[in-house]
Amino acid sequence: MAKPYREPATRKWSFRLRVGGEDIYRTGFQTEAEARKAQEALKQSLKAPHRPALDGPWKTTLAQALLDYAQERLPGLKSGEQESRRINRYLRLAQAPTLKLAPVQLSGTGEQGAQAIVYWSVRCEPPSELRRIPQGLSRHRDALSRRSEKSDLVRQRLAISKVADITAYDVQSLIDAMVEEGASAATVRLEHAVLRQFFNYARDTWKWKLAEGNPATRRKLPTVDNGRDRVLTNREWSKVCDALETTRNPYVPLALALLLESAMRCSEALVHVTWRDFEAENCLLRLRTAKAGKRAVPLSPGALEVMQQLRKHAESLGPVTPDSRVFLLTYEALKAAWKRACERAEVEGVRLHDLRHTSATRFALELNGNMPVLKVITGHRTDSQLLRYVNIKAEDVSRLLHGRPLDHDDAPAGLRVIRAEIVRPLRNAPTPDIENMPPNVVALSPRPRR
Repeated sequence: MAKPYREPATRKWSFRLRVGGEDIYRTGFQTEAEARKAQEALKQSLKAPHRPALDGPWKTTLAQALLDYAQERLPGLKSGEQESRRINRYLRLAQAPTLKLAPVQLSGTGEQGAQAIVYWSVRCEPPSELRRIPQGLSRHRDALSRRSEKSDLVRQRLAISKVADITAYDVQSLIDAMVEEGASAATVRLEHAVLRQFFNYARDTWKWKLAEGNPATRRKLPTVDNGRDRVLTNREWSKVCDALETTRNPYVPLALALLLESAMRCSEALVHVTWRDFEAENCLLRLRTAKAGKRAVPLSPGALEVMQQLRKHAESLGPVTPDSRVFLLTYEALKAAWKRACERAEVEGVRLHDLRHTSATRFALELNGNMPVLKVITGHRTDSQLLRYVNIKAEDVSRLLHGRPLDHDDAPAGLRVIRAEIVRPLRNAPTPDIENMPPNVVALSPRPRR
């Protein structure tokens, strides 16, 4: 075995190693002892029974490794499409093939097959020197390229580097460049997560051993402040429903009503829910691929009414099978329709995901803060996660403390109970006059396609 030697130019210690036909060169060590220790550890890892998969980190660039990682990992990842877009940035800068994902229609997998669900088919497209930009987006894309010019230089350097040569300093340089360019904290953390998860996968699955371990761990990251407390009121929901009268897609108002009545996430309701998952007799919707694993969503009377309207609409279009999707609607289409409806209704500062906040807050008031029951409704596993979505205002608490009625128009959208003594039930409290209360969901009959 060749001894470590000192580089005349840098005064750093280096070594060369040849094992099993692999020529490996490492440099940058401060002392001869440090270089010798790394040399011996590398030699032992290469001779171990579990040899590194593929060509190992000393022969594989980050771009090629990310391409292999994506083809193995992304098919079973619900967020695969978003991950592929982040990985493609590195692949394009290295002039490597890029990823193209297509959704896979889920079949009725049983309980034992839940862990093997495939969401995406992944294929590679050959690299092209000129990326096709949709007409009208050229100026926007040029502005984005200029804004991310510095971080793209770091990405390009990382993409063409051998995986074994990437250091913690390199990853931190990318993070600092993105922060300097004004990228949001969430954007920085999501891209950092791609690198961190890749290095973990290479270590655990491919048995790649790196001198510094995972260079993406313990990095200095910006703090994310994404807490939301926006709750849609009954008055605002009524305005939005009026604005939805002109919506052409019949699934839009029904999807929004179901989100409000069930506290489900948009992805849970839209992406993979089929009629097999709906149990009308038990008033349940069984989610096989929820964010935190499979769960059953209890349906309120309003949510059950929406499901019945959806069933009638589906039957009017043709035969309905258990594997037929409940919503023939994408998240992007629903989000755009919601934005347009809010603009027409002049309701400001409310996002589509705020319907989940609204629903959680409404049920917290109706159920008198019963945390175990609320967690079953929302699907949260911990109280702290749930409390991020229960946004009861100080004014509401003040009304309860002083026995003042909770105004219906200002109450969370969908809330039937409008009197303080009902929100805080007493043993001899009067029975609420349900018949004279406004409905908690606006029935929007689906319109025929145009």
